Amino acid sequence: MEVRSAKQLGAALRGTRVALNLPVEDLAAMMGTSHTFLSRLEQGKATAALQKLFTALSELGIAMYLELPPQAADVRIESDPEAPVKRSRVRR
Repeated sequence: MEVRSAKQLGAALRGTRVALNLPVEDLAAMMGTSHTFLSRLEQGKATAALQKLFTALSELGIAMYLELPPQAADVRIESDPEAPVKRSRVRR
């Protein structure tokens, strides 16, 4: 599945975590972060770094695809109308 925004990435993270029956607190502990940070990430609240990453990918015409584990095969990520639009760059 193609991911073009922090919102879509967060949905993929949350959907996979839920499919794996893994509590947010447990995953946060495994990551060495707070459950608050992980919850915000799953909600698609982009950090400045993530926002810049998706902007750079868009500007360069790079597509990011995620391959979810088999247990999360039913996770569906909706398109994000606020995602950066892929741009076609003309090289000079």
